[in-house]
Amino acid sequence: QLVFTRRQKQSTGVVQEDFFISEFDSTGWEKSKPILEINTNGNEGAQALSADGRLLFFTACNRPDGFGSCDIYYSVFNGKKWSSPKNAGNVVNGGSWDAQPTISSDNRFLYFSSNRAGGKGKKDIWRAELLSLEENGILKWGKPKNMGDTINTQGDEISPFMHPNNKSFY
Repeated sequence: QLVFTRRQKQSTGVVQEDFFISEFDSTGWEKSKPILEINTNGNEGAQALSADGRLLFFTACNRPDGFGSCDIYYSVFNGKKWSSPKNAGNVVNGGSWDAQPTISSDNRFLYFSSNRAGGKGKKDIWRAELLSLEENGILKWGKPKNMGDTINTQGDEISPFMHPNNKSFY
């Protein structure tokens, strides 16, 4: 599966960012389709698909259910369709800018960029442990931890990516 963000000009002239998905089979990539369960009239971006294809994390900004200017949201794939997006909650998201998620291939850790208090610089990389996925689709998180001086500087650290080997961090 390939999930990507597409920017398109709408008939109203507004540029809209939405998610599209394409499947690969023996004949190649199928024509991409919008993920209707997740896309809204707002912008969705900076997505990360879990290695098992079950969880999709993304960034959305200035939403009524948000805690800060931008928050991390998620959707769960049940084998047939994606769930309605949910805010990742006030453990992961705070009153700051929380964005650009990536998930470890074992679904244990969510890495993201944030300008929250307690960082080393302007925007730092943080990591929250995913404790459980409840039957009602709610994710339970451990308190996010700053990735420290080895990764973070006085400047901006953004767009983290954890390689599927869970050892190489970009």
